[in-house]
Amino acid sequence: MSEPEPPRAAEPWDLVSFVRSAEAPRDLRIFAARGLLPLERDDRIRALLAVVEDEDPGIGPPARETFATLPPDDIVRFLEGAAPTRAELDTISRISEDPFVLEEIIRHSDASDETLLRLASTVTGDPQEALIVNHVRLIRKPALIEALLSNPGLTADGRRRLAEMREEFFEKEERRREQERQRQEEEERRARQEAEGIVFDDETDEPVARSVEGEEGGVPIEEEDAGLGAIYRRISMMTVKEKVELAQKGNKEERRILIGDANKIVSMAVLNCESLSQAEIEAFCSMRHLATELFREVASTREWIKKPRIQLALVMNPAVPLAITLPLVKHLNMRDLRNIGRDRNLPEGIRLAARKFLLEKRG
Repeated sequence: MSEPEPPRAAEPWDLVSFVRSAEAPRDLRIFAARGLLPLERDDRIRALLAVVEDEDPGIGPPARETFATLPPDDIVRFLEGAAPTRAELDTISRISEDPFVLEEIIRHSDASDETLLRLASTVTGDPQEALIVNHVRLIRKPALIEALLSNPGLTADGRRRLAEMREEFFEKEERRREQERQRQEEEERRARQEAEGIVFDDETDEPVARSVEGEEGGVPIEEEDAGLGAIYRRISMMTVKEKVELAQKGNKEERRILIGDANKIVSMAVLNCESLSQAEIEAFCSMRHLATELFREVASTREWIKKPRIQLALVMNPAVPLAITLPLVKHLNMRDLRNIGRDRNLPEGIRLAARKFLLEKRG
């Protein structure tokens, strides 16, 4: 008996939706399981994911075999550009063991907590590191920290960082709240006294008499608070948790300050902000005072590192380690290679690599 012919081309989403429906005929689901439906690559993957966990032995197992033959790059491109659903992300996380695929799922903003909880207890290598540095997600879902700590493949460095985070955000939280309450009470007390005409000496913090004469030369409080100095002062008084929250909800200027915070949890939270622009990333890559881990995070994020301007910003920054910058030199254009080869502010290794690739491109 000959096999049924595959269905004729139809509107992709109509066909994918039909495969997902309970009314889909078995023959159609078999073709989806074999990757034979007349669809574009991303929609063919969607149709495959719709049947990969089918209980029918003629559909589910063949679908998993088909998925195993897909190039990891195709799956990563699907994750990056096809707006996968949470269910699709979860399905891929269950049937793929490729570290690049799992890392992309962990970094995906739509991945569910349940998916990450399951992965946290098993993943190793780069996927595990991607989860550890996602401080915003860990703070929001503390169970992820516990799941990571239960992972037998957790590195010693990862265990140390997670223990520090748990202590910083959860074991000290009650004490921090009490300190914040006392600080607010003190500020309110001083505000009331200043409203009554009492001011304080900057050195002794003791109340002194306020002179009425000559005040016209002063700067109004409202005007001072509108400046950059006010933003620095406000941020300096925040707890680590408040800074992490501000890194997610704040504006561009606040993120520029927080990216240089001495606490790496705060600076990493800035890189996890969904509203972060490419221009901001370029600016960060040019800063010389940032922690090396931040440059590594940028370089390991595909969406960012494939941008030519970000590549150039990293290479032009002498504070970025050669392990990050040397592989990027070959991607630069001839004009940038020429300028880098002449720049004495850059490491000799970078300048030599630039001259080498410039000669190759000329030839």
